[in-house]
Amino acid sequence: MNYEPAQLDEETVSKLREFEQQMSEAAGETVVLIAYTDLETSR
Repeated sequence: MNYEPAQLDEETVSKLREFEQQMSEAAGETVVLIAYTDLETSR
């Protein structure tokens, strides 16, 4: 498989940041989410 960073709009990025914060609080440590798209299936 071949991946590249996903192209996300600002609203989606904002939601991901909120989810990161929620997960970090639940885990008790920093959680970072990274979005990639599969070049083979996204065409």
